[in-house]
Amino acid sequence: MLSKINLYLFRSFFISFLITFIVFAILIFIGDFIEQFRKSTNKEVPLKAIVQLSSYNFLSLTMFTLPVVSFFSSLFAFLYLIKNSELIVVASSGVPIRNILVAPIILYILIGSFFITTLNPLMSVFEDKYSELEYEYINKVDKFASITKNGIWLKQFNVETGLSSVLFAKDIKDEGESLSDFMILEYDKNGAFQGRLDGGSAKLIKDYWEMKNVHVSPKFNESYFKEDLKYHTNIKIEDISDSLSSPLSISFWRLGRFIEFLENLGYSAVDFKLHYYNLFFLPLFMSSLLILSASITNTLKQNDKFFITFIVSLILIFLIYFISNLFDALGSSSQISPFIAKGCMPFIVISLSILIFRYPKIIGR
Repeated sequence: MLSKINLYLFRSFFISFLITFIVFAILIFIGDFIEQFRKSTNKEVPLKAIVQLSSYNFLSLTMFTLPVVSFFSSLFAFLYLIKNSELIVVASSGVPIRNILVAPIILYILIGSFFITTLNPLMSVFEDKYSELEYEYINKVDKFASITKNGIWLKQFNVETGLSSVLFAKDIKDEGESLSDFMILEYDKNGAFQGRLDGGSAKLIKDYWEMKNVHVSPKFNESYFKEDLKYHTNIKIEDISDSLSSPLSISFWRLGRFIEFLENLGYSAVDFKLHYYNLFFLPLFMSSLLILSASITNTLKQNDKFFITFIVSLILIFLIYFISNLFDALGSSSQISPFIAKGCMPFIVISLSILIFRYPKIIGR
């Protein structure tokens, strides 16, 4: 059970978070609306579609800024309580700082968990709708590949025969470069079926598939067997990777299984792991930023000027995001594991907070 003081602190930090979140949300929506408007210039995109694009992209952007919102909302809450002498009264009554932090830490864990478990699945639905609209009105770039639990489907064009085709393979290696147990269905420009190829293995080399043990079944001729066959294609290896689902389009509840599924297919799931662990550690990261804001305001008094505190806060949050992006880059390049890349950040922030608590002169106090 929380005491009356903790309940009061819980409410104060919640109100501060709500106000800060609303301000950030408005700025994010306006900024993204302007960006979507810029991207749609000279593309005859209706205003309704631009508003929809901004609306569908809104949740993912707010999730990205959630740690910043938690940091500044807790900072504003501490400054408000100090300005009204409330925090000083609580501290002078013998309540240690670690007890004061209990209520807001619980609050941020609850908020982070709510975003992950409830809003994140909704965000993944919106991300799919956003991608569809972006394809329809702005990018208009075809996706070459589709991953299913049964294998991979590829859409391609053979410049040698002038036929389009759909390729299906059950087993994938080397991120789509090598396929085994595959089938190709060929169609002409009118969509009429022209033939089928079944093979044991295929390797993508520049602008053709190098196929082994292929059974060719043309529509109007006798079928035949070839041990080696070069099949021209317009697909490149990066086209296959780029056609995979975005990590944002998969909910937190499905990410773990999808990562395992991708790795079983021979694909790298580093980006998906980074996103998964980013969500997993979000409540802890938010709580660590709360502790950082407490360390910054720990020695402030009612009549102190808060301008320097804002400057120090901006510098620290910039430093934290620089380190976070550095770890993300190391994780993306597989130099460190995604778990370490995301999991170490809360502990780095907490360590920095403890350092400031013990040596406030570091920030000019």
